[in-house]
Amino acid sequence: MSAPPPGTIRVEAAERRFRVLRERNATLKEALLRGRRTRHVEFMALRGVDLEIRPGESVGLVGRNGSGKSTLLKLIAGIIAPSAGRVVTAGTIASMLELGAGFHPDFTGRENLFLNAAILGFSEREVRERFDEIVEFAELEDFVDAPVRTYSSGMQLRLAFAVASHVRADIMLLDEVFAVGDEAFQRKCMGRMSDFRRSGGTLVFVSHDATAVERICDRAVLLEHGRVLLDGDVQDVLSRYHRLLAEESRRHVGGAGDAPPAPAPEREEPTRRWGDRSVEITAVRLRAADGRETGSFRAGDPLSIDIAFRLQAPVPLPNFGIAIHSVEGVHLYGTNMAREGWPAHSEAAEGVVRFAVPALPLHEGRFTLTVAATSHDERTVYDWLDRWCEFSVFARGRGVGLVDLGGAWEVDLSAPPAGAREAVGGAPQA
Repeated sequence: MSAPPPGTIRVEAAERRFRVLRERNATLKEALLRGRRTRHVEFMALRGVDLEIRPGESVGLVGRNGSGKSTLLKLIAGIIAPSAGRVVTAGTIASMLELGAGFHPDFTGRENLFLNAAILGFSEREVRERFDEIVEFAELEDFVDAPVRTYSSGMQLRLAFAVASHVRADIMLLDEVFAVGDEAFQRKCMGRMSDFRRSGGTLVFVSHDATAVERICDRAVLLEHGRVLLDGDVQDVLSRYHRLLAEESRRHVGGAGDAPPAPAPEREEPTRRWGDRSVEITAVRLRAADGRETGSFRAGDPLSIDIAFRLQAPVPLPNFGIAIHSVEGVHLYGTNMAREGWPAHSEAAEGVVRFAVPALPLHEGRFTLTVAATSHDERTVYDWLDRWCEFSVFARGRGVGLVDLGGAWEVDLSAPPAGAREAVGGAPQA
């Protein structure tokens, strides 16, 4: 059997159990008296996980805390071994699984850079060739010779990510890389991961940031209680994940928060609808200025979103909301009635609510519409239709991009006023 190509990841019936001690020996005397009788329980972090990732794929792992995401990454990285099953990888692996992992606090940033790169399997010559580039990316030129123990958590993150993302690797593993760091550095991280993808590298990414998963990944895997619940399209998986979160929130609101978690069900078909259906959304219609139902609009045209509903239980008029995304997953806008100051009412059992946009500010592209009905405190989801409708917008002006700013050029050829600042930098690139 031929070896798999570089960048391949195969997880076959993988399980991982940990021993959790119920009591610890505080003294040597206790250890000698108890011997091997220390009580413990077995905790199964992963249960029969099957997963294949092909070279060049970008896969996001999502799930609630404790679902097994980080454990699965550690198996792939080779940090821990499976208790059963096997994990096969091909090619070099660069990983950043824990902030500052592998850093010696008393070593300088320079020394830790070389140490980390050596652990990843790269020679001193290769690191020297990229040293200036790595330090510049991490924005640590003035601190590279200071001990790492003097670094803030953000500085440690920048150094760790810079090293992991600049070495030549076939597989990159990232765990919550956006958990620390300012917005500017997060944009640099996003750009670096995009470059890695374009170069043909395999990326496995763990994050609770759904927007980041949508932007980076072309496939997602949902883990629950150590099992793969769903593997497929990013939007389908994220919808199922949000549904899990909504169900958990409803259990807590209902007083069942102390109940033990139920065993994970078998893999489910993707669904983009969830809620307890105390209120049911019966229809969603997009209408043009003349009232006709349509899925095509011109930039600047009026748009109305009609949401028909029926109350299935005696609840107040719910809090209706909408969200618009590009088909690539960029969140463009969202609002709901509670945010706009609408109070809760006890009125008719059915009806229609309308969200009217007088002039559509979108420019050109395909977009998705999410609609939802929740309680006014947004803790209980009655009916959530995720990415339920798709519509197209066609450009009216000559610009490019998702948003139409509606601006106009002006030219003033008179002398600049005294004290005017001179523009710095070149023109923006298309």
